[in-house]
Amino acid sequence: MKQKILLFIFAGYFFIVFESAAQQPDSLELFRNITDIEKQLQDSNQSFQEQSINPVPKDTAKQKQTIAVSRRNIPQFVVKNTMDSLYTRRDNGTLILPYNFNSETLQGLTFRDTMFYNPLFLPVVFEGRRLLSDTALVYPKRDVSPYRGILISPNATFAPQLNQQAFADKVADDYLKNFPDRVSISATNFPKTPQPVSDEKVLEDFNPFKELLSVESNYSLAAPSVEGVTIRRRYWIYSGDHSLQFSQNYFSENWYRGGVSNLNIYNYHILRMNYNKEKVRFNNTFEWKLSLNNAPDDTLRSYRIGEDMIRYYGDFGIDAFIKKWSYSFNLEAKSQLFSGHPTNSKETISSFLAPLYINAGVGFKYDLDKSSKTVRHRRTRVSASLAPFSINYKYVGNKNVNVLRYGIPEGKKSVSDLGSTFTGTLIYDYNRYVTWNSRLKYFTNYKKVEMEFENTLNMSLSRFFSTRLYLNLRYDDSVPRNDKFGYLQVNELVSFGLNYKW
Repeated sequence: MKQKILLFIFAGYFFIVFESAAQQPDSLELFRNITDIEKQLQDSNQSFQEQSINPVPKDTAKQKQTIAVSRRNIPQFVVKNTMDSLYTRRDNGTLILPYNFNSETLQGLTFRDTMFYNPLFLPVVFEGRRLLSDTALVYPKRDVSPYRGILISPNATFAPQLNQQAFADKVADDYLKNFPDRVSISATNFPKTPQPVSDEKVLEDFNPFKELLSVESNYSLAAPSVEGVTIRRRYWIYSGDHSLQFSQNYFSENWYRGGVSNLNIYNYHILRMNYNKEKVRFNNTFEWKLSLNNAPDDTLRSYRIGEDMIRYYGDFGIDAFIKKWSYSFNLEAKSQLFSGHPTNSKETISSFLAPLYINAGVGFKYDLDKSSKTVRHRRTRVSASLAPFSINYKYVGNKNVNVLRYGIPEGKKSVSDLGSTFTGTLIYDYNRYVTWNSRLKYFTNYKKVEMEFENTLNMSLSRFFSTRLYLNLRYDDSVPRNDKFGYLQVNELVSFGLNYKW
């Protein structure tokens, strides 16, 4: 008897559920009843409260009827046989909805194409301390009517969605308060939080006039890219001075005082390469002088070499503890390129490496570079080098040259002297066009003296033309004494011509 009653109850249950599902139209409402999990939870909670408030009647027939009615409130998602009777399933178990839905938005939509999203069934994430949306220091006065000032129904706005989100947030907050030990995910562990799209980006993407105002052109209005240049400090400084000057004098045959016409050409080149980095300085100077003049009174040759000199001067210094002073090592080498001969004679008095002068020393150096504050382009540069320990070497590499002329004992090709050397240079720019360049070298081995004093006055007429006055005084008591000048030697030159500096 009991088995028949239970069979009757189950048959009535399936019949009632099938009838209710069959009577419900296949529309968007059916899809929402299946997928709206929050609504199903609320219906289940409401059904549970009704059953707890209303006691179950003692009458068995009424009890069966109440059970049947209450089972009608069971959420639709727990009923599977009913959906299987209405729709078919794929091999993976997903339901296939028909294509004849009343709503146009669900045409061709299946459960497989839809993601069911509800925050209540997602893991709870700890986002730190946050305030509820209704948190306020002063609560506003609530109106009697909740619809006061509302022009349209709240169901026609986003109010239902906002209420659903508020309900999900409240459930998450209650879970965090009651079960904090079960929360294992924190927002700080996420690699990166997506940033919201700005309003400017949205307006730019959905601008209907964007394509209408476009210009078909290959030229870009954007500024061209400019490659940056890294400015590096230069430690090597190069400079030079070049001049080609000449002087000419003509006398006719019947000139009352007589005279010999002559033409002089003066060639001068100097190249400087100076290195300066922090406390280290290395200066190099290469110099070449050559003067030629015609020789009408010489029967053996038509020209004569007046001055021929090639010279290198370098000094290496490290700053000392006193300002503008440095420890220095100096080296000077000097010789000539061409051979020199007296007038109407084949005797060779000088040639290449005959003589060769080398002077090297270790000592101190003082440098001063000062510009005038009142006169423009007026500048003074002074350099003084004192080498208390130096060596002076002389060498004659041509056997046809008389070595006694250069202070070398007869029968030898070279001589070395130990002593002290003083070298001083002065470059004085009086203005932009007038420059005085002076150089003094003094060597002594405490028995004899060798001194050179060079002075050059350059007066520029323009950038490329100048007049040059040159005076070189030399004193050497190691050579034979001259009856007129003694141990003093003089070289003077006045010229006019081209001049170039860089």
